Amino acid sequence: MKYDYDDHDDQDDGIGYDYDEEQQQQPQQPQQPPRRWLIPFILTSITIISSVFGTIAGFTYEHHIGISKQQPFTLDKLFDETFESFTSDISWINGDGDGVYTRTDESGAIELVYLNDNTTKTLVKAGEVFDIDGNPLDLDSFTISPDLNFILLKSDTLQQFRHSSYANYHIHSIESNSTHPLHDLTSPPSISLAKWSPSGHSLVYCISNDLYLVHSRDVSKDPPQSVRITETGTDSTFNGVTDWVYEEEVFSTHDATWWNSASDLLAYLTLDEAKVGEYSIPIYNPTNSAENIAQYPEDLRIKYPQPGTPNPTVKLSVYSLVNSHTYTLNFPETRDDRLIIDVAWSSSKTLLVKETNRSSRQGSVVLFNFTHISPDAEYVEGVTVRDISPSDGGWIDCQQTIRGVEGVEGLEGSAYLDIVPNEQGYNHIAFYTSSNASLPIFLTGGQWEVEGVLAVSAVQRNVFFSAAYPTPIDRHILTVSLPTIDSKDDDNDSIAIETPVNLTDVSVPAKYSAAFNPDASFYTLNYEGPRVPMQDIRAVDSDVSISVEQNIALNNTLKQHAMAQIHYDTITLNETEIQIREVRPGNFDDSAKHHKQKRPVLFQVYGGPDSQAVDQRFRVQWSDYLASVHGYIVVHVDVRGSGKRGRRHRNVVTDRLGQVEVDDMGALASYYAQKEYVDATRMGVWGWSYGGYLTAKCMEGASDIFSLAMAVAPVTDWRLYDSIYTERYMSSPDQNANAHGYADAAVRNVSQFHNFALAHGTGDDNVHFAHSAHLLDLLTQEGVQDFAFRPFTDSNHSIHTRGAYKELFVWLTRFLEDNWTKVAHTGKKG
Repeated sequence: MKYDYDDHDDQDDGIGYDYDEEQQQQPQQPQQPPRRWLIPFILTSITIISSVFGTIAGFTYEHHIGISKQQPFTLDKLFDETFESFTSDISWINGDGDGVYTRTDESGAIELVYLNDNTTKTLVKAGEVFDIDGNPLDLDSFTISPDLNFILLKSDTLQQFRHSSYANYHIHSIESNSTHPLHDLTSPPSISLAKWSPSGHSLVYCISNDLYLVHSRDVSKDPPQSVRITETGTDSTFNGVTDWVYEEEVFSTHDATWWNSASDLLAYLTLDEAKVGEYSIPIYNPTNSAENIAQYPEDLRIKYPQPGTPNPTVKLSVYSLVNSHTYTLNFPETRDDRLIIDVAWSSSKTLLVKETNRSSRQGSVVLFNFTHISPDAEYVEGVTVRDISPSDGGWIDCQQTIRGVEGVEGLEGSAYLDIVPNEQGYNHIAFYTSSNASLPIFLTGGQWEVEGVLAVSAVQRNVFFSAAYPTPIDRHILTVSLPTIDSKDDDNDSIAIETPVNLTDVSVPAKYSAAFNPDASFYTLNYEGPRVPMQDIRAVDSDVSISVEQNIALNNTLKQHAMAQIHYDTITLNETEIQIREVRPGNFDDSAKHHKQKRPVLFQVYGGPDSQAVDQRFRVQWSDYLASVHGYIVVHVDVRGSGKRGRRHRNVVTDRLGQVEVDDMGALASYYAQKEYVDATRMGVWGWSYGGYLTAKCMEGASDIFSLAMAVAPVTDWRLYDSIYTERYMSSPDQNANAHGYADAAVRNVSQFHNFALAHGTGDDNVHFAHSAHLLDLLTQEGVQDFAFRPFTDSNHSIHTRGAYKELFVWLTRFLEDNWTKVAHTGKKG
């Protein structure tokens, strides 16, 4: 259950939190043809002037996006591009010198851009690439081989789940300007994965859950000659790609292959779902038109493990391109329900694997060394080098954070970095001098958290990273040096943690992301908020800066509308700090001594473990509409259990989901009820997915405070959700484990579910419609009648099918108007 939900963006299934690995834009990431490009200006130095941002007052500050009332703020404008910000798709590559990236120009031509001399080179012009029938190829995305000889072209993409799709692929030769299919073209498409090796131009791809390899020498052939790596792929056995639960809850990608840096070893996962229970979802209309009728629904069948039921079994193998041989990896500790959560090469011969037990409460890092392996060996035995089992009562974070640091002078070839909790429980960069090392040298420290390592400069010995610093809601880009150490010395305590150098101004509240080129000499810097987003390309060791996007049109649009005020605060209640983002009407005056108008307050919550909904990101969303048009105050909330505030803050929800979060929501609502400008009779709560779950739990535990609630696609009983996510936080539902915790966490007492709105997509593959069906049963049994229910036919968790997304918010708005706006004006419900 990953949180990327945003109530104004047209996104994939939005439900949880994960560090967006795609923002790093590593060379192997497919590049999407951009919807808009601004040609970079000539090299020039620019400075972001701090006066455009809000002012700081402790942890409280606010900003006004706009105050003009020239144009009305309508609900329709949330669903077109009126308030949309743009960024350019820049994909850094290894090229002829430093600072080379690819882009597509406005005509669709694929180009290389050389920053050092400000020149471009066209690799293929728009309209020059054709399919086998001679028609221009309708390109979805592309990746260029590391040696710049070939382009892998993706087309006919058919989305499967949140991170997975099928597509057809073509290979385009830059030298000969010729194009041919990677494999037989099919309709619907059948290739679920295709990617280049990190050097040269070998290719690995997956069809029907089996892996195939095209050696560099065979890529130019038509058709390319491929080697079949696996032969066990079936509907329930996956080689090199993830099944539903590993895609959703472990890797956040469909890709389960890992090349070593020398491109001669390929690690891949095999998942066997044979014993996993199957869930069937009826699809009533598989087309895009509501006018079409299917006499019999189609069934979408998914292997979906639930708490206490069998998980997919997992195996890890490595294929050698040199001797065409597959090695099976043996783990030193036997686990019946092992989870593999991270796989990374620390050098071309050493593979590190992070594995846990089923509940993510015990785990280790295992080393597999291929330095002296016999070419015909069947197995490679692993050695446990680190015990990562937590001792603080919490869980092991399921993140892919191991990163090798090959090529750094003075370091052993298998040295690596990881993100590890320090003694105070805050995630920081840990440096391991070799793959055998059990104790790290911490490169960062303090009561703040590192979000992720972005790049390592082997020449300058610098590590670049993103951090929730100086406050949990900020994201700044910083750098720290790799220490000069004796790899044979186990005494690392004498090495002091240095103060990181900031690449962005940490004195100004902001959210930044960055993507570095392979040698970390240039980077794309994305300013994401709280003001209008901007994008630059910058050099690490000079003042060179290229403005790529300033979103001038969006700035002008905001000035033409009556926009909301945004107010951030950290509120301490019952010795608990609660982070809030308050969206206020544009004419709201917080300094007024007497507020004539009492305003409704709607709390928006997600609240899932390790998630974060309150940050500095710019967005114009439904909250802004409610504040600007209806005069409501909308409060976005991060309660206990949320991320970027240390393990102690997160672990408090372990084995008791839905308890302390609801306590925090009730305390916060009581706090707001005392404010002079708040109408305490009109306070409500709403949320989606885990937020919908907490909304329902709030109606159980704090219905005397909230006059209405709106839950979209909520979990209602954790026994119905998937096993890997649920057991990570709730353990097993068995009587000897946490049966009592599951019972307490379920939504059971619905007697006070009055003025309650419930919406769910019938095609939800994530939080199944069964959750809402169960809740409806409880409401019927209790005799509760004053609630509203809206199913959305065939919609998945994001509720987008056949115009459903906009209709959902129209329906929710009408529910608020009927219960709050019309009642305030007439004293009666509409």
